[in-house]
Amino acid sequence: MTAPFVEGPLRQAVRHLFNADHEASQSAVAGYLRQYPCDPLAYAVSAAVRFYHYVSLRLPERQTKSIVGVLLGPGLGMPQAMQKEIGAALRRAQTLAAAPLASDPSDPNALLALSIAEGVNRDGLALVSKKWNASVAHAERAYTLARRLLERDPLAHDAYFVFGSTEYLVWRIPGPIRPFVRIPGVSGDKKKAIAFCQIAAKSGFYFQEFSRRTLVNLYVEEGKLVEAEHLLSELVVEFPGNHMLKADLQKLQGRSYHGL
Repeated sequence: MTAPFVEGPLRQAVRHLFNADHEASQSAVAGYLRQYPCDPLAYAVSAAVRFYHYVSLRLPERQTKSIVGVLLGPGLGMPQAMQKEIGAALRRAQTLAAAPLASDPSDPNALLALSIAEGVNRDGLALVSKKWNASVAHAERAYTLARRLLERDPLAHDAYFVFGSTEYLVWRIPGPIRPFVRIPGVSGDKKKAIAFCQIAAKSGFYFQEFSRRTLVNLYVEEGKLVEAEHLLSELVVEFPGNHMLKADLQKLQGRSYHGL
């Protein structure tokens, strides 16, 4: 397997995902898996690509047309067959990560794979199943794994997206549940979420685009519309196949942005 933070098919799979080219994204992962069938990171990325592609398809059906709106609304329906396929890839990633971690508890490839897997589980439980307590448990595991990854490799700035998205998730948890949420080191602070995502947006690897898109939401919520429009404009140019980005930019430019 290759080193985790090296430009290659897995990184391209994420960029294809953001360009709404699911076929190219899946093809990139499949090609990599044929060459490295025992790489846990490949299975984690495969599950993430499938899950977030499906979420992106369902968002236009919702009035809010955003992740935040889905977080606060009813769960997304996902076919059982797809849930099983994604779940199988996540379990495969976890199984394959066990061996390298047994010999090196700080193996960066395995830690990154597990962090991504826990993030997909976190979002699946929050967006699809609406099982907030279980989602928070996976969020805590993703957060802990990201901390271990950053301790091993201080330049693994994808960890900052995990920190930022966890702060954001806790901040967005429905009021009746929030007092019972306890993740060590996480307070649900939106300003921390912004600061963490800014680092990952600048120097992250797999999570760079996720960080930039999350920052757009955060900037709009903070009333920083100029910053949000600038960042969203960059994403539109970079990913011309993503029509949701174009639609959100048009709304933002008209100051009638309802993506939150």
